[in-house]
Amino acid sequence: MRRRTVLARLAAAAPVALAGCTGGSGPGGTDTATATPDETETPDRTTVTPGLITASLLPRERCPDPGEATVSFGGDGPISLVGCVVGKNGCTVPRLAETDYDADTEEITVVVAAVEEREEDEACTEALVNLGYEVEIEVDDTPVTSVRVVHDDHHEDGRRTVVDVTK
Repeated sequence: MRRRTVLARLAAAAPVALAGCTGGSGPGGTDTATATPDETETPDRTTVTPGLITASLLPRERCPDPGEATVSFGGDGPISLVGCVVGKNGCTVPRLAETDYDADTEEITVVVAAVEEREEDEACTEALVNLGYEVEIEVDDTPVTSVRVVHDDHHEDGRRTVVDVTK
């Protein structure tokens, strides 16, 4: 299990170290995404362009409601998402697949995916697994009135919106 965690962190960190992108694996195995308004490169799938928005995902052991998520607006603090995606086998992990901001509707859309990470010769349990996660979104001078969470996993419904909250 530790080997898989180390390999997952290395696989997530290597492209960031080589490409110099702003998104990638941060300390403690979190996926992060950051954007600034003057970004000139093509943004990666987790980058948001207006204002300054940073999103990070931290896997959690606890997963009380498979296929569900909750959103908590933190007042002046971060927006917190807690959820559970469904993986197709024991080698899947939760990943922050996409973060998008719509300035017209002031809505942040966060896509959390169940991604298979294993070596070529690694065996995995062949049972669905519940993968808990927590996403923290920091916003800087960017108005946010709603958050939509989409799961891209192996739940019976496939890719779907699991929660859409307006404050």
